[in-house]
Amino acid sequence: MNKLRASSILLLSTLLVIVMALAGCSNNDNNAGNTASTTPSQTTSASPSDEQPKALEPYEVVMVYPDAPQKDQDAVEDAMNEYLSTTYPDLNVTVKLNPIDWGSWGDKTNLMMASGDKFDLFFTAGWLGFETQVNKGGLLPLDDLLAQYGPDIEAVEKDYHDAARRQGKLYGIHTHQELGNQQGIAFSKELVDKYNFDLTVLKSGNLKDLEPMLKTIQENEPGVTPFVGPAWPLDAYFGSSSLDEVIGGFGIDVSTDPSNYKVVSRYDMPRYIELATLTRDWFQAGYINKDGLTQGLDIWQKFKAKKAFATMADMEIVADSNIGEPKPMPSRSASVGMEIIQVPMNTDRLQTGKMTATMQTISKTSKDPARTMMLLNLFFKDQKLLTLFNFGIEGKHYVLKDGQVALPDGQTQDSVGFYHDIMWQIGNQMLNYTRQGEDPNKYSNYESFNQLIAQKESRLFGFVFDSDPVQNELIALDNVKKEFEDGIKSGQMDPEKNLPRFIEKMKAAGMDKVIAEAQKQVDEWRAATGK
Repeated sequence: MNKLRASSILLLSTLLVIVMALAGCSNNDNNAGNTASTTPSQTTSASPSDEQPKALEPYEVVMVYPDAPQKDQDAVEDAMNEYLSTTYPDLNVTVKLNPIDWGSWGDKTNLMMASGDKFDLFFTAGWLGFETQVNKGGLLPLDDLLAQYGPDIEAVEKDYHDAARRQGKLYGIHTHQELGNQQGIAFSKELVDKYNFDLTVLKSGNLKDLEPMLKTIQENEPGVTPFVGPAWPLDAYFGSSSLDEVIGGFGIDVSTDPSNYKVVSRYDMPRYIELATLTRDWFQAGYINKDGLTQGLDIWQKFKAKKAFATMADMEIVADSNIGEPKPMPSRSASVGMEIIQVPMNTDRLQTGKMTATMQTISKTSKDPARTMMLLNLFFKDQKLLTLFNFGIEGKHYVLKDGQVALPDGQTQDSVGFYHDIMWQIGNQMLNYTRQGEDPNKYSNYESFNQLIAQKESRLFGFVFDSDPVQNELIALDNVKKEFEDGIKSGQMDPEKNLPRFIEKMKAAGMDKVIAEAQKQVDEWRAATGK
């Protein structure tokens, strides 16, 4: 309790300084208009002569994030609000949890932004529309808010903000987590053992060496899909192993050849064509599920139902994990209730794009951005608040056993009322508990892995593309991509016929102009940095 009391005192002191500084300033008409204030909303003083600091008005922060519906969401929300009111009374803030199912995330959030709905804290990512959200003016710049109200964010993330800057302004706060990943293949251990598959053949790094195993499963395991999407080789493998990213999500990258800084279209690269053709061959052979493009599809439910053998995935960070060497996948095994094996086939470099892969930002419709940033800062310092959001109410949704989170006796993931795995979406992950069955050293492994990644810096690390000169072209390219890319990378479209059509339409939408602008900016960045 002493730590909690100290936190409240520190917060109150900070607010007092801000309020007293503001009290000496007259209202300025220049503050009117569409620019959101970075000052917390305050009540009017009861008397003109009252020298007491003005209390902050009650404010509800609406948190919008992708997640499956949770039966006990209201109970968890109430518990979070009770904790906030008890521990940080001077903040005078409550939360409203507004999860949106993955399957309808894009449509619903686009409509919310277009309609000007009021919401505050918002999950975003380079792969989830961040560029478009910035270009359309849906997000607030965070620089001043972070400087005033984000000391605990800065304590762990101050070196990684540049990736989320656009035109010199910061629009996203990276979750403090692993700085990269390994990509590879996850397998059902039960089926690997049943057929005595030798997974070490994958040390070759050639995905084609997986084919004999897929063929065996198809011929001998009715009802089991050999390889399940929507995680495909062109998602989990091509990007990280073949590219230094220039423009996330739009398919324009820089060759990894150390002597070549030419900006190219990924869709023209031989490696892309090779993997697209391989995926198409697997689809036609019946190795890949036909429902891979269904919105909201959870491939791990297929594993849980014992209807899947393998998938592409980001690997879990475990100790002594080397390319081509099978290792247990403890967190995923715990979540699906069966043993999963992982075989890494690539290790990331430190890339700018990774720093925009999981972010929190603030909507331009927020009525109190300052209070929203104060709340976000708490997720980077307060383990109790973070635990409520991630695991629910202790004793009801989880219990602690030997320092790890476990289900209460008699409960299952489906029955407990609040169970999800979205710890990676917000705050300081190093404060999180591990689940029973996970490696207790999971987060210390993260720290060790981060040291490794930091030594493998991308040649373009720190480069951020300014999309403003080609905003219209990027939006047009995104529309073309929606028509072709998922079909090609899932194997459902024949790349021999459709890839040329795709490239032709991308060129018509302005691909060459975007490439030229990217090349210009890369060359200027190299000249300025001496790269």
